[in-house]
Amino acid sequence: MQYFGTIQTKYEEIFLTESYMYFNYDDEDIITAKELKEKIKTGKLRKKNIIGTVYLYNPIAAPIGFDSKKFLLDQDFEDFDKLIELKVENYLTTFKQAMRENCKGKIVEIKSLFNLVEKNIDSSKLLIKFNEDLEKYNSNQNTEFDRDIMYIDAQTFIPNGKFVFFCWGDKISDKEFPYINEYAKTLYENVLQLGKKPVYVYKYEKTEQGAIEYLQFSNPDQNHKYKNSITNAIKEAFKEFPPTPKPYQ
Repeated sequence: MQYFGTIQTKYEEIFLTESYMYFNYDDEDIITAKELKEKIKTGKLRKKNIIGTVYLYNPIAAPIGFDSKKFLLDQDFEDFDKLIELKVENYLTTFKQAMRENCKGKIVEIKSLFNLVEKNIDSSKLLIKFNEDLEKYNSNQNTEFDRDIMYIDAQTFIPNGKFVFFCWGDKISDKEFPYINEYAKTLYENVLQLGKKPVYVYKYEKTEQGAIEYLQFSNPDQNHKYKNSITNAIKEAFKEFPPTPKPYQ
């Protein structure tokens, strides 16, 4: 599997504004960023070549040859605003293993609730900013982060492909951050309105209905206690195609 994306910077922050996993047919099927771009350059081609969409919380990303553990602006990187090949980070390994058989020769698009490349995304200071931004998003008020490179336009975005896999984790809280919750809820409900069947994994004890109500769709890299169980549930979900929701214990 190869990973491609577009990195942008603004106000000394790094954002991954689009990204795609390409599932190679075999070891000889290696493509370039230019070839990937050709596969998605029109709506018709996107419909043909993108087999599914994955929603994550936020990205970790670094171009090939650069260190994802170091701040990119300190590494003499210059290819901003271009579709380039990225390192396949550890958090993508589960998807690589689960999807490779059913997605050969196809593209899976990855969308993040927040495009900011930031390991400490859970800090209260940042979450308060996100929540305040999303309160203002659908008005003409200025947001702290650039709305075009930080957020998905939840009202209009149409995910591509035969499946939409929600894997943004169990962090969303209606009580603490109601506008983040509303943002995520809009993305989820739009999938239903489009007639697509959402896919996710959830803790058995919480029930599937509880996962939907609280928008808690588990991610193995956010829940170390149940990491193996969540990983196995994701693999189980993709044993059939299109994939289906699965519980874990």
